[in-house]
Amino acid sequence: MGDKKPRYFERPDDDQEPLGFWQTLMIVMSSHLGVRPRDKRHEDFRRANGLHVFVAGVVYFVVLLVLLVVFVNWVSRVD
Repeated sequence: MGDKKPRYFERPDDDQEPLGFWQTLMIVMSSHLGVRPRDKRHEDFRRANGLHVFVAGVVYFVVLLVLLVVFVNWVSRVD
């Protein structure tokens, strides 16, 4: 039974500092692209504040949605 389960949404260890909002936002953006290694992802979930992850996800979704609407309007404009 040497396998340790990932400790999602638990407080970080005493020697680790929790992630700030901007670090969390960068984690959300990089996870969308799929460029985070598994070990880093487990560490990110353990150190990140759940509220920051939620807010960063909403902000990222709104920005992506606005950019998509602007792009579609730009492509479909009639001269």
